Amino acid sequence: MKKFKPTVCLLVLCFLFGVAQGASAPSLKEFNKLAEKLTGLTKKFTDLADKLKLLKSSFDRYVQQNDKNIFEIRKSTKKEITEMQNAVKKCCGTYKPRERVLTISTDDECYLFLDGEEITLTHLADWDVPDTVLLPKETTVIAVKGVNLYADAGIIASTDDGYVITNSSWKCAHKKSFGWEGLDFDDSDWAPASYSKAYYEKPIIGIRYDTQWIWTERYSGKSSDKKVYCRLTLRHSKKSG
Repeated sequence: MKKFKPTVCLLVLCFLFGVAQGASAPSLKEFNKLAEKLTGLTKKFTDLADKLKLLKSSFDRYVQQNDKNIFEIRKSTKKEITEMQNAVKKCCGTYKPRERVLTISTDDECYLFLDGEEITLTHLADWDVPDTVLLPKETTVIAVKGVNLYADAGIIASTDDGYVITNSSWKCAHKKSFGWEGLDFDDSDWAPASYSKAYYEKPIIGIRYDTQWIWTERYSGKSSDKKVYCRLTLRHSKKSG
């Protein structure tokens, strides 16, 4: 059975519909002219569909390559952090068991203080690339100022042995108080930190899996706290160092 092109079928239907409505039948010349126009439109739509397919194919390749690049960056970052931790432990040729390595990050900006002294961080504005610093054995207060610029908020930190992890034992406030980062500051009226999200929702290389992202209770939405001040007072013992 012979197959007719869609353009021809469409013209025949239009012709029959026009006759049924009482319109005069078009001449053969008019019929051919209309057929040429419809054929041209069909070709344009076909070309457009082909271009969309090529565009989708290019986009898919870009996504695959981008995912591969992110994986390579994270893999490289993990190696660098491991090397940094080992270098810190072997500092000056002697490793002191009571000194620990603290790994920390904040979504989006992090400012770290140890016993009131600000510690310079390399990746203070890169939430997915943590900083690793030496936590001296005599440290009593860890204080962190967190700044949230976008939707999600959170502070996350841990030592390699779990002596320090971010959880509800920390205290957080949304208002800055004079001397809040210091040893003598009284944070007894500060609320316990709230969990902003679980570790697995935004895992960070170098951070322990049993650590939680923390913030104040207003950690999401338009009314969220954009700046928070969190503290942890360490209670030293012979066992913990």
